[in-house]
Amino acid sequence: MPADADLIDLGSTPNASRSGAKARLRTLADLDRRTAAAKATFELRNSIASDLGGIDRLSAMQRELVDGAALLGAMIKDLGANYLSGDPVDLSEFMALTNAQRRLLADIGLERKAHDITPDIATFMATKAAEKAGKAA
Repeated sequence: MPADADLIDLGSTPNASRSGAKARLRTLADLDRRTAAAKATFELRNSIASDLGGIDRLSAMQRELVDGAALLGAMIKDLGANYLSGDPVDLSEFMALTNAQRRLLADIGLERKAHDITPDIATFMATKAAEKAGKAA
C-alpha cells in the first residue's frame, strides 16, 4: 500500500474503539489483481473504458463512475453465481446493486465511442520521414 494512503481516525466514529487507532482507506489500485473478483472488476472496467473511447480519454469523474460500475458488476456476478449454485440470495440486495449499476452506466453513457487514432504531429512527421527514407533507399 502506498505510504501516502489516506488515514481515518477510528476513535471519532461511533462504533470504533477508543484507542485512537487509524484505518487506511483502500482503493482498487491496492488490490491483489490475482483474485477472481479483482480480475472480473478490472476486466469490466477496461471494457467499459474502451467502449467510451479509452481510459486516457475519460475525465476523472467518468473514471470514478466506470470504477463504481465495474465494482458493482463484480458484486452482481457474485450474487448471480450464488443464486445459480442454489445458495440463498437477498433479492433486494441484488436489485439494489443492479439498479445502482444501471444508474451509473446511464450517467456514463450507453453508446460506444470511437477511439481517437489520429497520430500527433511528431509521430505523423516521423512516419512520413521514414516512408520517404525507405523510398530513397
